[in-house]
Amino acid sequence: MKSRFKFGIADILIYLVLIIFSLAILLPMWHIFVISTSSPEVYLRDTYHLVPKSFSLDEYKRAFSSLGGIINSLFVSIKVTGLGTALSMLLTSMGAYVLSKKGLPGRNFLFKILVFTMFFSGGLVPFYVLVKNLHLDDTIFALTIPLAISTYNLIIMKNYFASLPESLEEAAKIDGYNDVQILFKIIIPVSKPVFAAVSLFYGVAYWNDYFMATLFISSNNMYPLQVVLRQMIIQNLVMAQVGVATVASNPEQFKMACIIIGIIPVLIIYPFVQNSFSKGIMMGAVKG
Repeated sequence: MKSRFKFGIADILIYLVLIIFSLAILLPMWHIFVISTSSPEVYLRDTYHLVPKSFSLDEYKRAFSSLGGIINSLFVSIKVTGLGTALSMLLTSMGAYVLSKKGLPGRNFLFKILVFTMFFSGGLVPFYVLVKNLHLDDTIFALTIPLAISTYNLIIMKNYFASLPESLEEAAKIDGYNDVQILFKIIIPVSKPVFAAVSLFYGVAYWNDYFMATLFISSNNMYPLQVVLRQMIIQNLVMAQVGVATVASNPEQFKMACIIIGIIPVLIIYPFVQNSFSKGIMMGAVKG
């Protein structure tokens, strides 16, 4: 039986380019992991190696024991990411559904205003004063509300909603559904791919954000994981510079361990939404 798959020179070149591209992405991450799990003696003797030598988790133990707040900050980040993503998906889906209506008065004007905000903002100082005057500082709302809507994500979802058959809404209206019921009972259930993609975008943005916390959070127990990891890295570097070798034996390895700790949750979640993520992005970006 002859194989249905025939590989030509062009196919080989394409796969070769993809392999090189994949290695260019994976090797740096693998190198970070190898550095973080090697013993300090091996790292100082051989800074570049592809396999951990004298495997050690000392840097991770130090990370979870430093400052005594990494566990609390992890829960803060999880809470901020969960609450923020839920709020963002609610507001984005409602805005996208409205803008997907072709008969909406002033639709183009509203859309242009939203696009305008992608390139121009009101400035950092007015933004800071606004959050302060609303008394949101030092609360979880200072970490979620300012990032609640991304224009880019709203456009993706709006394009996806606009690509759905109009017969879905017409049938729902015949059954007596109003716009709110149509959105939550008809549109959202059939839009799982774009919801997976956009929720991943929002989740990663909330998880990686540390700027809002540095601006508005003053209580140590409200710091998210990224801020605490940054503090730990800075503290470790300072201790190394002043010669506290017993506490900060190798700041570079400690930094790599903090990087791995910060990205593990995203790496765990991504495989579960990968298929829906790709499909949602493609369908949401096709139709304008």
